[in-house]
Amino acid sequence: METRSIQKTGGSSFSLTLPKSWVVQNKLEQNGFIDIYQRNSVQLVIQPHSLAKNHTAILSIDYLTDTHIIRELIGMYISGVEEISVIAKSISYEQRSLIRSTSYKLIGFELFEESSNRILLKNVASSTITAYEYINKMFGIIRSMFNDVIKAIDNSDRKLARDITERDIEVDRIHLIILRQFNTILNTMVSDKPIDLSVVDLHFYELAGLRLERVADHIVRIASMISLLKDKEKITLNKFEHADLVRITEYLDALPKIIFTLDKRAAHKILDLYDSRKKNEFINRKIRNKNSINILIQDSIERIRGYVSDIAEETINYTNIQGVAWK
Repeated sequence: METRSIQKTGGSSFSLTLPKSWVVQNKLEQNGFIDIYQRNSVQLVIQPHSLAKNHTAILSIDYLTDTHIIRELIGMYISGVEEISVIAKSISYEQRSLIRSTSYKLIGFELFEESSNRILLKNVASSTITAYEYINKMFGIIRSMFNDVIKAIDNSDRKLARDITERDIEVDRIHLIILRQFNTILNTMVSDKPIDLSVVDLHFYELAGLRLERVADHIVRIASMISLLKDKEKITLNKFEHADLVRITEYLDALPKIIFTLDKRAAHKILDLYDSRKKNEFINRKIRNKNSINILIQDSIERIRGYVSDIAEETINYTNIQGVAWK
C-alpha cells in the first residue's frame, strides 16, 4: 500500500498522481483515460478505460435447450450486465414465452425491444435497496411459508400448499438480485449508486441468502407432497415428528437476531441446539418412520435445521472479522 498526498489544483479541484509502475504496466500514456467508480462512501476504484467491461451480453439460442436458455439468462443477470441481447435465426413462440417468464425472476429487467430474431432485456430499474433489506424481506416470506406448511400438514390443505409453492418465486428473485449485487462489486462494475456495504458485508449476506433460498426449497418440497394428496388422503405425523416440525420455528425465529443484530449468543445457542439434536439418539429413533412421505418430510426438516445452523456459524465468523463483541 502507498500513501500519497492530495494536491489542490485551481480553485476547487483536487488531484492525485498515479504510481508510475501501474501506469507502465497498463500501457497508459499522457492524455489517456481512466475510469473511476465510487464503490461506497469511502472507496474509489480506478481502472484503465480500455478494461471497462461491456455491460451488454449477447446470448445466441439457436442450439440451446429451454433449460440451457434459463441457466444462461440467470448467469448473465447475476454477472452484473445491464443488457442481455437474445438472438437467433428465428425465435419461436415457445422461446419467447420462456424468455418472458424467466425475465420475471430478474428484478429490474424488462423486455425492451423485440423482433423476429432478437429480444433485448434491459435493466430499467434504479434500485437503492440493499442486500440487508433484501435478506429481511426474504426472511419474512420464508417465515410465513413455514407457518403455513405446518397448517397445510395439519389440515391436509392442498390449496394452501400450492400457494406456498407459488410464493417461492419471490424468494428466488431476491436471491438472484443479492448475487447480482455481490458480483457487481467483485467485478468493479458501475452500480446505479454507491453501495454502502463492503465486499465482506455482501459476501455475508450472499451466504445468508443462499442458505435461506435452500430453506425455502425444502419448505416447497414439503408443500409439494401435500398438494399431491388425493381426496381424503392425509399425512399423519406421530407426536415426535410433529414436535420436531414445530421446533424448527425456534430456529427460524432466532434468525433475525442472528443476522440483523449479529448476536453471537443467539448464534451459539442455535449451534448448541443443533449439536444436541444430532446427539439425541432417543429422538432420532422416535421420528423414524417407514412411510416414504414422512421420511422425505423429516429429511427436509433436518436440512432446514442444518441451513439455519450454517447461517449461525457464518454469522460468528463474520462478527469476528468485524470485531463484534459478545452482547
